[in-house]
Amino acid sequence: MNTEKPTTHIWLGALVCALYVLLGAFGAHSLKSTLTASQLDIYETGLKYMVIHGLALILTNTAYIVLHKYNRWSNFMTYCGIILFSFSLIIHATKDLAHISTNFFAILAPFGGLSFIAGWLIFTYSIRKK
Repeated sequence: MNTEKPTTHIWLGALVCALYVLLGAFGAHSLKSTLTASQLDIYETGLKYMVIHGLALILTNTAYIVLHKYNRWSNFMTYCGIILFSFSLIIHATKDLAHISTNFFAILAPFGGLSFIAGWLIFTYSIRKK
């Protein structure tokens, strides 16, 4: 029996959005004078995709409730995208502040982008199937 519920992902999506506000405020007030323009752009790109997909978790799982359909893999891929794309870009942008000397986190971003695409395609398939 699947005990996972769409409502769990709705509140997790809301937490992702709250984290976006927190990290956005931190970036605007603490990092703006510390990061280069390029680093700040990378940081903001990570944040943008984080909030888009936090809202996506809320909306797609609301659709699952309304349509009486569900596919856990769309959520899983969205979370992978948030971690591998958004968080990796945020870490990559601030790596100098954290004294991280590797570009490993930038390498993860394309896998996160593919995860986002997979999540959307799985969602599309899930809501179209009879």
